Amino acid sequence: MKTNDLKHYSKRVYEVLGEDKINNLHRLQEQSLKNQLHDLLEEHGGEVGTITKDEIIGRYELVTKHLYPDDFLDLI
Repeated sequence: MKTNDLKHYSKRVYEVLGEDKINNLHRLQEQSLKNQLHDLLEEHGGEVGTITKDEIIGRYELVTKHLYPDDFLDLI
C-alpha cells in the first residue's frame, strides 16, 4: 500500500469517528481498533475508496461495545 493511500485511509477514519472517539480510546481499544481497521483494509484488497462509513463505525463499535467495553476496562 502506498503511503498516500494510508494517509487517505487514516484521514477517512478520523473524519468518520471524530476526534473525541479516537482520543478517548483506552490503549487496549486503540490497539484492537488498529487491528480491526487493518483487517478491514485487507478485506477490501487495499482499496480505501471501497470502505464505507458504516464499516468503519461497525469496527469501532465491535471494539468499544463488544471486545473491550468500558465496563470491562473499569475492572482492569
